[in-house]
Amino acid sequence: MPIAVFAMLVFGIASVLAAGAVDAVMRNFAGEAGVPPWVFVIVPGLFAMLFALIFYRNAHADVAGVKQSLSRALLVALFTWLAVIVYVSALWCPAYRALSCARDVALVTAAVGGGPFLLAILVSGAIVGQVLKRRVDWLSYRGGGRKVVD
Repeated sequence: MPIAVFAMLVFGIASVLAAGAVDAVMRNFAGEAGVPPWVFVIVPGLFAMLFALIFYRNAHADVAGVKQSLSRALLVALFTWLAVIVYVSALWCPAYRALSCARDVALVTAAVGGGPFLLAILVSGAIVGQVLKRRVDWLSYRGGGRKVVD
């Protein structure tokens, strides 16, 4: 299995668990937007999987340790949060006040879901970093890659 696919799976599972932790608030968003509640649990996980696949694409050659993996994990978290804001704003906000409503959505999602989501992303980044550092046998590493550092 390529490292990008492994990272995608780890980030997706952790993001869905983090979104499930704030399910009550997401359920209110879903009720007001008129969509099924499970959509607001699944969508952050799907966005996290997409961005993990993008940012960990060449990780076998570019990432040599946990610190570099954590910096990529923060990028995954930032881009996922922005994508979720755009998604929720498009469903929930009326067009005549889209920007002010998007600002409110950003504040609410950061205040409510930010803690569990950031923790899940950092744990995922640490797991992927440790796997990259140890060079486990069940992952495929194309090319020689960089030398692993502590």
